[in-house]
Amino acid sequence: MEHVLQHVRHIHEAGYREIVLTGIHLGRYGTDLSPALDLLHLLKRLHEDECMDRIRLSSVEPLELTNALIELVAQANQRPGQICPHFHIPLQSGNDHILKRMHRPYRRDYFRTLVLNILNTIPHAAVGADVLIGFPGETADEFLNTLHLLEELPLAYLHVFPFSPRKGTPAATYPDHVPPPVVKERCRRARALGVQKRSAFMKKYLHQPVEILVEGARDLHTGMLKGVTANYIKVIMEGEDRLQNTFQTVYLERPVDAQTILGRLQTPS
Repeated sequence: MEHVLQHVRHIHEAGYREIVLTGIHLGRYGTDLSPALDLLHLLKRLHEDECMDRIRLSSVEPLELTNALIELVAQANQRPGQICPHFHIPLQSGNDHILKRMHRPYRRDYFRTLVLNILNTIPHAAVGADVLIGFPGETADEFLNTLHLLEELPLAYLHVFPFSPRKGTPAATYPDHVPPPVVKERCRRARALGVQKRSAFMKKYLHQPVEILVEGARDLHTGMLKGVTANYIKVIMEGEDRLQNTFQTVYLERPVDAQTILGRLQTPS
């Protein structure tokens, strides 16, 4: 843990204002250390030490996203040391039969309860999900089960991936592979739903002031400043270079595309 804290302090001293904690099975951080630690304790230290303005989590497995961790994120909402209300959770499939074949240790009802618990605790949180389409044996009805679960849940965005066999994995030897054109069409439908989810999430914040961290590079397409809110809304706005790498309050005016909102600097600094 001390190595992590030292590294984060070094990054902050170099001028960075936000970090993303990432890794394979991030939620199991520290279980192999002696004495054993966990992600909750690491986040508490990062928050309490105020060694970074914003801390964001990357993907955390459903069973590793504990109530205590969710509560900490809900409480740690002041800079410096803010833990962003942004959760990315691998669902993979919304069908219990497919989840079992994937050897995933949770079921669709667990995922549904987890997402609703997060949003009941942190209503403004962004919750995104990974979805794997076309796993061997996935029927049309099983795909629809996944789609209906995603439609039902108030997710902020989706990352949709087609199944592709990887040599040496059990799934590569499974029978009943879904034909590629079918996988492609199912992915298209899931991605279209993801666009709807993203749009609906962003629209909740239109005509409101939000805080963004202005990034150090301008938007490639418009040349405008760009930044992101703690709950992962991407914003572009007019402004001078001196605003880069600073936190600014921005009034959200209108969507630019499915991913981005146009903002207006509310309190020039």
